[in-house]
Amino acid sequence: MENAWNTKWNNNLRPMYVKEILLEHTDETHFISVGEIIEILESTYGIAATRRTIYDDIEMFIATGIDIECVNGKNNRHMYHILTRDYEIAELRVMMDALVSFRSLPPAKTSALIRKISKLAGPSYDYLIQNTDIDGRPRAENQQIFYIIDTVYKAIVSKKQIAFKYYEYLTSSKKQLKNKGEEYQVSPYRLVCCNDYYYLLAYSEKHENIVAFRVDRICGIPKESAQDCIPEPEDFSVDKYVKDTFHMKTGDMTEVSLEFDTSVIDAMVDHFGQEMNIFFIDKTTCRAKVKVQVNNIFFAWIFGFEGKVRIRGPKELQEDYIRMVSKEMARL
Repeated sequence: MENAWNTKWNNNLRPMYVKEILLEHTDETHFISVGEIIEILESTYGIAATRRTIYDDIEMFIATGIDIECVNGKNNRHMYHILTRDYEIAELRVMMDALVSFRSLPPAKTSALIRKISKLAGPSYDYLIQNTDIDGRPRAENQQIFYIIDTVYKAIVSKKQIAFKYYEYLTSSKKQLKNKGEEYQVSPYRLVCCNDYYYLLAYSEKHENIVAFRVDRICGIPKESAQDCIPEPEDFSVDKYVKDTFHMKTGDMTEVSLEFDTSVIDAMVDHFGQEMNIFFIDKTTCRAKVKVQVNNIFFAWIFGFEGKVRIRGPKELQEDYIRMVSKEMARL
């Protein structure tokens, strides 16, 4: 009776494993025969199958919309391969490169995720994984990061408050808990990526404001409260908050006339957007009027172009910039 039950169970699982074998071993240029599928089923999964059952499984996959092609191989053997997959190689590569630049994950977890994504490419795994080295930039070391994200996201969906401890660095190797070691009790609103890190945007009653927390600096798994979240303000804009907080764009909004070399047009468009109107003074020089929040961050951005971007107005802004540069020069 037990053997009969095992046989029935294996027959139920077989189509799932056949599909997995096709996805793992075939693509546009890699093929597999029915005999090879039977061998893998038995050696890897301990499932015995006949050629007829495999043919039936493949016909079922085709009927459900999976793009499988049959071609004649050597000795007129039928060879099968999956033509299209859920993700193109280029799409998988973009996801992997994004993970490499994402600094909220520890290196080991980044590598594990990259391997999982690359497996979606099937036999092209080796090709896809090439030149995907994690660079030496500082990265977070919070090994509980996935559990933290999962807990926070569930609380956002269920609209429940959460409590957690949060730490800051005193030196490059020493850290301490903030808020005198007491828990932050917040209403979680959004999880956002910015500057290669993951942040939680949440309302703090204590601060009477929306506060950003680096997810990888949350200490331990947050505790979900039975208390409902304070509703998100109707005028709350994630885009505006990110610009004002993470890019430190504080200051008066001012229309500024900038003159710049044509060699930096790409950088100007990246910063101000495609809607900016650029006027050519000559073959090497352009001018544009843009609205910016004027502060030292803006001045530092201008200074970084080493003279290729110049402030042409208003005059008071030119004078403020000169004063800032002069003050920094005096400190050298």
